[in-house]
Amino acid sequence: MRDFDLAVLPCGLTVVGERNRHVRSVAVGVWVRTGSADEDRACQGYSHFVEHMVFKGAGERDLRQLAEEMDLLGGQMNAFTSKECTCFYGKVLDVHLERALNLLADLVMRPRFPAEEMEKEKGVVLEEIAMGEDMPEDIVHEQLAKALYGEHPLGGSILGPEENIVGARREGLLSFMKERYVPGNAVLSVAGNYDWEGLLELVRRAFDGWQGKWDRRPYPPVDYRADRLFREKDTEQTHLCVGFPALRMEEEGSFSLVVLNNLLGGSMSSRLFQNIREEAGLAYSVYSFSGAYVGAGDLVLYAGTNPRTAQEVSDRMAAEVRRLLRDGVPEEEFEKSREQIRGLYILGMETTSARMNAMGKGMLLAGRVRSQEEYLQKLAAASRDEAMELARRIFRTPPALSVVGPENVDPAAWTEL
Repeated sequence: MRDFDLAVLPCGLTVVGERNRHVRSVAVGVWVRTGSADEDRACQGYSHFVEHMVFKGAGERDLRQLAEEMDLLGGQMNAFTSKECTCFYGKVLDVHLERALNLLADLVMRPRFPAEEMEKEKGVVLEEIAMGEDMPEDIVHEQLAKALYGEHPLGGSILGPEENIVGARREGLLSFMKERYVPGNAVLSVAGNYDWEGLLELVRRAFDGWQGKWDRRPYPPVDYRADRLFREKDTEQTHLCVGFPALRMEEEGSFSLVVLNNLLGGSMSSRLFQNIREEAGLAYSVYSFSGAYVGAGDLVLYAGTNPRTAQEVSDRMAAEVRRLLRDGVPEEEFEKSREQIRGLYILGMETTSARMNAMGKGMLLAGRVRSQEEYLQKLAAASRDEAMELARRIFRTPPALSVVGPENVDPAAWTEL
């Protein structure tokens, strides 16, 4: 028996919910399957620009009225764009659920895109791009995507190049949105205190008239690269990223990889953190993470350090990976990492927002909702042997390297794993 509610409305919109009678709030989000990975070069950055523009007026509300409505709800209303989806979401008191749904429906179905606001918002997005230029840690990650995925859409920027934003036209953005923002390409996710039948009726009313189905074409197969990109920049630190091809979303072994990544660089007790920060004092920020997309995946190691010690940090990172491959992982270390992941997951899923996000993203991208019990069972089934098989497969693939700062680093240590 599933512990969530699920329905597909006649228009094609999927509605998924998880009820919690013990709270007085509701988190609700409209998830649309469009992001930077679905954009060609001519429209790169459009998903993110659309996300901005819908808040400049929708339905009968102008920009100011939208802002006042969001404030009156007394909760949070916002949006974000990723490589594979865009989400418009809110968290409100349960008594304001209908108003929140009506507002979200206006955003995705009836945006105004006023021409004068569009020109001003171009400036806002360009400032967001410029702000990223002042954040070398962001630059090095974006550059790594290019080094790992090349010209594939996954290697592109979510914000898009400046010329696409400057050259964007109202008709082009509206056409882009009309094609993709359709109920068959969306999921509405709700978590909190609601009545299921009552919720479905509110959704039907709010989204009445929404129709269409996007003939979505999956992005092309990934041809991983092992490029080495260096960007000279006058910064106080040298920022280093090393990326390896890893597992796709829902691919076998994903939970063993989660445990492996955590013990390598995902926590304060991890090998990279202990070696580079605690023992050597060479970095404030050093970590690893795994990213999983529908058609690709990666494992990324990062460190920021003084340019004088960048080479040593890079060599120490490579040495830790070599030690992992040579000596393996003791059972006790693996179990400690698993237990930490378990605790973080359980604590993280205690909020309605986290549950709404997990259900919305899972249903949109994987076509399913994984219950908390299933997640914990999968985590319990993760094995040290499988983790080591993955480590050998991942780390013996030529890595992509990205460096931002005053000086480059010699990648020789990474070719000897």
